[in-house]
Amino acid sequence: MDHSFLDEIKANLTYFSHVEHLIAEAVLKDPLRFTQYSLSELSEAAGVSQGSIVNFANKYAGGGFTVLKLRVAACLSEYTKEEPFNIVDQSDSVKTVLQKNNGNLMLSLRNTEMLNEEAALSSVAEKILKAKKVEIYGVFRSALVATDLCYQLLQLGIAASFVSDVLTCAMSAAMLSSDSLVIAISSSGQTKDILDAVKLAKENGVSIVCMTGNKNSPLSKLSDDVLIAGCSGNTISGKQSEIRYSQLALADALCAYLQNILDANGKKRYFKLDTILNSHSVDD
Repeated sequence: MDHSFLDEIKANLTYFSHVEHLIAEAVLKDPLRFTQYSLSELSEAAGVSQGSIVNFANKYAGGGFTVLKLRVAACLSEYTKEEPFNIVDQSDSVKTVLQKNNGNLMLSLRNTEMLNEEAALSSVAEKILKAKKVEIYGVFRSALVATDLCYQLLQLGIAASFVSDVLTCAMSAAMLSSDSLVIAISSSGQTKDILDAVKLAKENGVSIVCMTGNKNSPLSKLSDDVLIAGCSGNTISGKQSEIRYSQLALADALCAYLQNILDANGKKRYFKLDTILNSHSVDD
């Protein structure tokens, strides 16, 4: 089933242009009715040109209008339209806000699971294991994810570093060699400083992995592997937080998988690092 396609559209509404947003809203408002539209009928209903619809279909469905309709039709039995709500509601208690927030986070994680194929996840894991050095870029909120991923990789005995300073990202990227790996973390995939650093790394033949909420972003197009951090699509105000949690979940899953691989190969380098970390803890 292609049930993730509608969730993907819903989750990425804020990244669409005005015209793309109008088309997406027509899809999400009534997916069954959408599959029955002719191109001219949808053009009239959405208030956009037929050419814009074809462009949308090619960009997001990987084919023309017919392919778009088929992808929507394939997920009708799985998709449940959930009415959006504003997480910040003056009538809500703190406990209610917590419950709503947790519900959105769970939906975000579910969408993240659906949006990432095994092939992409396995490719990233393999590149991390083969890289002589893993350099992770992330600024502002993404710096939190970059830091967490770096420390997890270090604990596994994998040479890793994170760079969150906007100037240092580019300087460090320019000095990388082709046996390195860059993991670029950006919710929007449009952060100029991250893009500049990635371009410099690519000039040196470095493989690029990105972790973003927008698979059609400039960063995604520059990357060899793209991991999508999903969100619920239910709230605009909480979107960045949801993406950050999804990025952390992706990082945790990768590192858990890598630890199993290292165990299987008898390379338990992380036990030595655990000893170092534990030496800084006090006894009860």
